[in-house]
Amino acid sequence: MSSNDNNTINVDLKPWIREQLDLAVQTLDHLQVFEDAFIESKPAWVLPMQILLGKARAQSDPISYRWFICGDLPFDHIQSAAAATPREALRHFAMKWQLDADQAGADESASLVQKAELLYDLSEDDRFWSD
Repeated sequence: MSSNDNNTINVDLKPWIREQLDLAVQTLDHLQVFEDAFIESKPAWVLPMQILLGKARAQSDPISYRWFICGDLPFDHIQSAAAATPREALRHFAMKWQLDADQAGADESASLVQKAELLYDLSEDDRFWSD
């Protein structure tokens, strides 16, 4: 891949990341996850144009944060204590969705299981992780 190809990817990817972060903050605000009116978010891991795993926190609390996942799958969030790294957070979402699928209807369950398996496979693929 040439440097021009990398620049094209960055030009396409940056707006997508910004859009996903904005949607995540709006969703967290709507769900009243944070009491603070100002929420900060940042990406922690990205599968370009498909999955964004990020961190969000209330601006008034620089220590506590929540992991969130969004993109071409359901939005979800967990407490930071559930995972120390992005890889662990992805694995946690996979397990959570497997459990959630047991409670869902047949159509929704199959889709959630498929997405959970994808997340788990990504979390186990060393090509995506430097840890």
